[in-house]
Amino acid sequence: MPNLHVLEGGMGAWVAAGKPVERGRGRISMERQVRIVAGALAAAGGVLALTVSPRFGALPAAVGAGLVFAGVTDTCGMASVLSKLPYNRGANCDVDAMVGALKEGKELSAA
Repeated sequence: MPNLHVLEGGMGAWVAAGKPVERGRGRISMERQVRIVAGALAAAGGVLALTVSPRFGALPAAVGAGLVFAGVTDTCGMASVLSKLPYNRGANCDVDAMVGALKEGKELSAA
């Protein structure tokens, strides 16, 4: 495995030594994603309630109730749904295959 390197002190020591590091694209934290979606739903529901039908007022009320529930129970249904979206999933690694390849000195193909 020609691209495998053992780093003395780990990544922290590598970065501290000023060595180059390729980082993936940063992600928006789950908390920020929930705030963005909840705010957008509440704002849209408020505007629709004022312009289309007062029944749309149920949307910001439901979002507010969900936020209260999330705060009280420390569980968030919206975060559970958002976490399943493709951009919130990290890269997968087959640990057993990686350990086996390291033990046998074989290369792994990128999937």
